[in-house]
Amino acid sequence: MKGFVMKKTEDFLLELGQISSEHVAQLSESFNNLPKNEYFDGEYRLRRYSHFNFSREKLPHIGIINKLRKLPTKTFTQSSEFNSFQGDLERSYEEIEQRTVDTQAFIDMLIRFKQIASLDNKADVEVHQFRVRTDGNQIVKVTPEGVHQDGYKFVGMFVLRRNNLIGGEICIHTKKQAAPFIKHSFNNGEFVVFNDKRFWHSAKDIDAAEGGEAYLDAFVLTA
Repeated sequence: MKGFVMKKTEDFLLELGQISSEHVAQLSESFNNLPKNEYFDGEYRLRRYSHFNFSREKLPHIGIINKLRKLPTKTFTQSSEFNSFQGDLERSYEEIEQRTVDTQAFIDMLIRFKQIASLDNKADVEVHQFRVRTDGNQIVKVTPEGVHQDGYKFVGMFVLRRNNLIGGEICIHTKKQAAPFIKHSFNNGEFVVFNDKRFWHSAKDIDAAEGGEAYLDAFVLTA
């Protein structure tokens, strides 16, 4: 997964990579404290949502300084143009816990996203923390809207953990109706960052490999 890059001179396209196992361990525990939500996907998708300004400045005799500022709480809305499942619905979620935001792992994830997408210091980043789960008695659609775009310029998907899962592969498509040219069971900190205006994405339905709960834990970053 490390080091695969697709780029054009004038426009970023897509990059795959992986965060360290130490940083995966720092972030994984926080998924066990995700709250339920009251929306259509509330039974099977646990979520937190925050947005940030993350800047990096190089200062003489000091080096690079990272400045992470959590922005005021806001609701989340996607246009029905992009989300046929819950489009135009104003949704409120609990913030990502401060103890998660304070980890070096969270900072490192933002650094990777910012560097790959070449974001300037004025660009705000929205961060969704997800657990998509099934109790083993039903197949769950990870992306009920099907193959779609999110309506941003840049999207990053960082998958921390897969537990007891069948399915859940993330797929990247060159067109809405095209077969995926990437289909991979991302896990253990593997990530993909891509230009959302150039690609579409989806994920395969999930089921439990054995009895009991199965889940997929991931951060999704947009800018």
